[in-house]
Amino acid sequence: MSGTSTFVYTRGHSEKFVADSMRNALRDIIREHGLDPDLLMQMWALWIERGVRTWLESGHLVAIVIEFYEPGSSTIMTRWDFPITYTGSGIDDDMWLDKAYLRQLIAKAPRPTLKCTYRVLLDRARGFPPVEGIVSTPYLSTGKLMARPAGTIVATGHITTSATYWS
Repeated sequence: MSGTSTFVYTRGHSEKFVADSMRNALRDIIREHGLDPDLLMQMWALWIERGVRTWLESGHLVAIVIEFYEPGSSTIMTRWDFPITYTGSGIDDDMWLDKAYLRQLIAKAPRPTLKCTYRVLLDRARGFPPVEGIVSTPYLSTGKLMARPAGTIVATGHITTSATYWS
């Protein structure tokens, strides 16, 4: 019985740490791109955190994606994908966000114009539980941009998140 409660306790901490780390990473990317992260913080409080936490808990969150685009356009200027895996490092107290590596990635990734806005999408696996207020939305076109996988930026004993930027 104590082994089960320990797993639930540490898994719950992993989910909260990953959610908080991803919010901070998204905020840093937006800020470094010269845009205002207030919209992210509002969306996070209204619906993103609820979706992220619910689907991390159920194991259905596949990726967190942020698209930068000019209003009215159907094609992105740039995009960041954060694929989620549920294997983790296997070490219960292992929790880290590699901010230095994320800064390096941001520095070499393309910057959207200041006319751009952004939106966050949550990619889920089939069979995901519904979360009130969240609907499916298609990705915008990537045009001729290519995905640049960049490695792990967040790790816990149960969940890891890697980064991919589009250029």
